[in-house]
Amino acid sequence: MFSIPERGWWLIAVMATAFFMIAVPALATGMKYADDPRRTTEQQARQRKWLFYLGGPVLFAALLGAKLLRSGSASPILFMYSAVVASLPIAIAPVRGRLIKQSIAQQQNPDTKIKLDRVTAVWIYGFLSVVMLVVVAAVMATTYGKQN
Repeated sequence: MFSIPERGWWLIAVMATAFFMIAVPALATGMKYADDPRRTTEQQARQRKWLFYLGGPVLFAALLGAKLLRSGSASPILFMYSAVVASLPIAIAPVRGRLIKQSIAQQQNPDTKIKLDRVTAVWIYGFLSVVMLVVVAAVMATTYGKQN
């Protein structure tokens, strides 16, 4: 699996980051809030959007920069990073409607705590747990760390 050159893994990591940056805002498309005086202003919404689009890649670059702290091939780290970043929007997509309903309910009654329903929690936690197990198993199954 790690026969892909390191440059290829960097390209995959960049593409996974781009997928994340496009998919996450797309998941929120269609959210309609009731008219509420406590609703955020358009300017605050735009500031948050710019923070996401500018801060997200900076955060991801810092995470990938952690590779510089260790010697050796970056392929396993880039593989794990790409798998996790790409799986987050995929985990949310099937339960998007439930999450939007909960968000709207919380906006209408801000004093309530946000709590995932069982189906949503089981799906998201279960899916991400399976992804983590598969990624760890894939890294452990490679010849990474073996001496020739």
